[in-house]
Amino acid sequence: MAAKKQLTAAQGMDAACILFELNSKREHIVNLAFGAEIPEACLTEPGALPNFCAEWRAFVHATVTVGLMQHAPNTVLVGYLRRTGELLAATAKAEGASLHTQAVPVTEDSLNAFVDGPFAAYMPLLAQEKQHQCPVLFCRRLGYDEDSRITPEILKKIQARLAAVMALVITAIWDKLDQYEIAAD
Repeated sequence: MAAKKQLTAAQGMDAACILFELNSKREHIVNLAFGAEIPEACLTEPGALPNFCAEWRAFVHATVTVGLMQHAPNTVLVGYLRRTGELLAATAKAEGASLHTQAVPVTEDSLNAFVDGPFAAYMPLLAQEKQHQCPVLFCRRLGYDEDSRITPEILKKIQARLAAVMALVITAIWDKLDQYEIAAD
């Protein structure tokens, strides 16, 4: 077994932020949405794609957080969580630049809504090793389970495709964090 790479607490927080950023790029999330074969009408209505992206980012943020809970000192975990607003602002800025629009600022209310809403919804599933329930929660939170355009057969297909991608993301993030020995402050 190869020796783990030694990281300072600051490097560990930076590594966690990089893992979030790599798995939160708008163009990748859009490809995921269309690859999951969600009916185009569900993705092109006003606000649908930004909601999908926000939900995906909440899942990724929870995945990184649980990975840090397993592989990093509490000081690193807390430091990463304190950077949530910065991470969301950076993704908003990048998204605005890619769409040639002004970035939507992250306010205290929007940050609290993110943390108390979608992020909080994924945390118990991931922390209790119930990752298999994440695709169902994802679809429910976006209203796909009640959307008349999405039949039960299509919903199962969407959930199966999301499950595959979510499993890959969880494994990639947790395996990467497992490669580090992160020091406390």
